[in-house]
Amino acid sequence: MRGKIHSYLLYPDRELAREAGYEQKDELIKDLNLKIIFQAASRPVFKAGASLKTVEKEDFYIYDTIKRLMLIPVLDREALRYRQEVVKTALKHPELVRNLYEIGQKAGKLLEQGGIRGKEQRARTGAGSGEVLGTYELLCKFVGMLKEIKNLLETEEELSKENGLYNLKICLRENYDGDFEAGLDGILADMEFFTRGGKSSFLVGAGAGMKFDRIALHKIRSASSQTEKREEEGAGSILRRILKSGTVAITEETVLREVKQFEAEAFRAVLSWMIPFFDELSEFFDAFRVHTAFLLGCVQLSERMESIGLSFSFPAVRQKGEGGVRFMGLYEPGMAILMRMCPVSNALSADGCRLLVITGANQGGKSTCLRSLGIAQIMMQCGMFVPAAQFEGSLYRNIFTHFTRREDQSMNSGRLDEELRRMDAIVRHVTKDSLVLLNESFATTTEKEGSVIALELVSALYENGVSIGMVTHLLAFARELYAKREDSMVFLSAQRKEDGTRTYRMVEQAPENTSFGLDLYEELIGGKLHLTCGSSTGM
Repeated sequence: MRGKIHSYLLYPDRELAREAGYEQKDELIKDLNLKIIFQAASRPVFKAGASLKTVEKEDFYIYDTIKRLMLIPVLDREALRYRQEVVKTALKHPELVRNLYEIGQKAGKLLEQGGIRGKEQRARTGAGSGEVLGTYELLCKFVGMLKEIKNLLETEEELSKENGLYNLKICLRENYDGDFEAGLDGILADMEFFTRGGKSSFLVGAGAGMKFDRIALHKIRSASSQTEKREEEGAGSILRRILKSGTVAITEETVLREVKQFEAEAFRAVLSWMIPFFDELSEFFDAFRVHTAFLLGCVQLSERMESIGLSFSFPAVRQKGEGGVRFMGLYEPGMAILMRMCPVSNALSADGCRLLVITGANQGGKSTCLRSLGIAQIMMQCGMFVPAAQFEGSLYRNIFTHFTRREDQSMNSGRLDEELRRMDAIVRHVTKDSLVLLNESFATTTEKEGSVIALELVSALYENGVSIGMVTHLLAFARELYAKREDSMVFLSAQRKEDGTRTYRMVEQAPENTSFGLDLYEELIGGKLHLTCGSSTGM
């Protein structure tokens, strides 16, 4: 018996996500600059000889799909491995993914046009001939596109096993085999009688008053499949038909109109019988479009990164409860894509770490390092590759960010209140299996007050099992935390050479007593004063 046709490209056991995703999506997008990732994934890479205007055009459906699925974590390790495998396969077969997405887009636009689902309902309950015909034509197009998908996958002989694309190939091979395909084609071809002048025959009984009764569809046949020769008109001809085939020819105009109505009802009846298959194809293409958009977004993002010379890898997922993180060559991809260059990367081995504190020189790359960690974690949890040579991390049900923002710096009052309101929203939703990233939180108040608030908050989160990564300029807080450090705490500092040069690398180090703000003063203010004096002297 034929099974249901499904895509199951991104999940091993279902079509689409059931989860709502991270609690504070807008905060994550803003604090981690994820829009740059979405945009890079939704635009093809410029190729020599192609029109920049044409090639760089953003595909908004891919943008929205990447945005949605990146913010829904896959928290089952096996399901995440399944997602990673299909993304790996997509990167190896980019043209196949492009062709599949093209089909998905065509199907999706058909589904969007004119309320397809409403049309199928009207076909069940007796719609006008135009609407019924429209549903039939859509069914024919869906069947045609299903064939295209099957042919594309069958001609791709090097698909690795145990991934979604290979599984779809097998699903279509088993549930849409040659016999089923031929039978379906035959039914759709016969149904052409409604539009192209074929033949239909009915078995009819005579009821009271010689009215038609007990009407049953006997046969439908398209114009292209007719093989019978036309019989000559006349009583002799009619008699021969009666004797030969048991068929009565009807010529009375009123009765003919009723026969035409029978044909329309017969068409509806056959189409109604095929509606479950229509529903199945509609659900299939609904999901297929989403899945192929995500895969093509991954392909285009990887091509964008490769064109800049950026490395990436597929991460390893730690066992539940193992905790900690390891990475080599981790960098911030948004900055790299914008600047079109390979940025400074960082490395860390912190098994069992639940509190990561980064201090050190101003403008030393601390916030960039924290942001790169957050981006990699989100990319890992949606099954994508990560911007690192190697990455191994745990899975978190929620990721929260609390970053000081540029617009905050222009406020003259209420900045601490605004920070506390955002922190309150985090605390309301945070759970033990959450990761909280804090970037210069509570720097909007005095060192003493900020340190007290930070220490109480971080201690409470840590004691309740929440994992924390943070950048801070609150040195009193950092030193007090370091004084009672545990094995699950790691302290990094932005590296600074003796001459004040920033390397933008993080090194394991105890919090220092200064953020070396005088370096920036000398570089910015001192240099400006020097130029001013020189100008005055010159005059």
